[in-house]
Amino acid sequence: MGAGFVSLQRLGDFERGAVEFIATDLLLNVFYLVACFLSLRYKLNNSGSRSRLALIWGAALTFRLLLVGMSPNLSEDLYRYRWQGRVQAAGGNPYGAIPEEPRWAALEDETWDKVNRKDLPSVYGPALELVHAGWQRTAEAATDDPFLQAWSYKLPFALVELLAAYLLMRLLVAWGRPPEQIVIWLWSPLVCIEFWAQGHNDTLAVAAVVGALLAARRNRWPIAFAALSFAVLTKFWPAVLFPFFLLQSDDGGRWRFRAKDAWTALPVAALLVSPYWRELANVSGMLEGFVGGWRNNDSLYGLIYAWAGDDFALGTVWTSRLLAISLVALWSLRLPLESSARWAIVLLLFFSANCFPWYLSWLLPFLTLAPNAALLLWTALAPLAYHILIEYGILGVWQDSDEIRRLEYGPVFALLAAQALLRSPARPIGLRLLRRLGVLRARELP
Repeated sequence: MGAGFVSLQRLGDFERGAVEFIATDLLLNVFYLVACFLSLRYKLNNSGSRSRLALIWGAALTFRLLLVGMSPNLSEDLYRYRWQGRVQAAGGNPYGAIPEEPRWAALEDETWDKVNRKDLPSVYGPALELVHAGWQRTAEAATDDPFLQAWSYKLPFALVELLAAYLLMRLLVAWGRPPEQIVIWLWSPLVCIEFWAQGHNDTLAVAAVVGALLAARRNRWPIAFAALSFAVLTKFWPAVLFPFFLLQSDDGGRWRFRAKDAWTALPVAALLVSPYWRELANVSGMLEGFVGGWRNNDSLYGLIYAWAGDDFALGTVWTSRLLAISLVALWSLRLPLESSARWAIVLLLFFSANCFPWYLSWLLPFLTLAPNAALLLWTALAPLAYHILIEYGILGVWQDSDEIRRLEYGPVFALLAAQALLRSPARPIGLRLLRRLGVLRARELP
């Protein structure tokens, strides 16, 4: 895998070399899936061996150091982070300030062309806006180069990614799992590329969610709700997890309503929201694009959108309804918290109108705890979403491809369906069907 990361470093510009990048990333993911399989297939003796963990962490740090110096070119998010920091330094509220407004013209500099969505206010949570405001002062003290300032924004989120990995390893131990399973997170090309090469800020929410799960596992529910509140006010998507934390069945199957513990979420929310509360409601306009308004690498949303006659408004209404019904049905199953949380995020991503590759990092902590072949395959096929850069780089046309989308999602849905069939009362029928199709040989049938 190290050779693959070296190849990515030498490639440099992922956007201009989109074909080479996608091919290299997919090949890296082949080796990654093999590493995941081997770590799970063979039961490790002397689990928690320092030498094995040192090898896993040493390789992981090497992969990251190879990528951290790269300029982000698959996404312009870092330039938007910097703009959010600068507008706050200028006395603006990021939830009311729109980049293209004339009153913010003084903030335009050499990076202006790279600031994305100039027509919308911030979509990031208050916790992230506080980081943006604080880090901009650090970046300006370190350098006057606007491009270097933007690049530097990846550093705090990259370091938080290591914190997330450490908390996840502690959670594995609390679960009674071999800590070596941390390889599923640490060696993931998706994690390394999206956070260390591109600098996306999702690591803060992921670390908070893992911290909430760890606290819940240890029955420290007030801390769990405080951490979850922080996560929600970082990227908003962890809000779908709140009902599963609030009302859970215990080991005896009895429902526990943790209202008293949940009060700790309120002071955390109040503290984070207070600097921005006057205009925070404006974020809803951009959040609508998450379930409708524009499409990118979507799956189930695309089917609903087509059924709605390519009407975003109608598609969004039905998507929201189906997502809500699905989450209620999931909640009624009384699954363990970690399982409920995993499938809630899967549903959110499947119904979303936008599923950028780095969004799949939200799933990876749960796959580290309880690996699922179909969902791990999804993370490995995520580089296909960047096919859109090929035509964009040649013709300047931003056009998604239904054929590539089917290549990405077809195997995932097929494998999920096979898993469901093999775990259902119809399992014997499913096994015979797989045997007839040649997927299984007779001696392999359980």
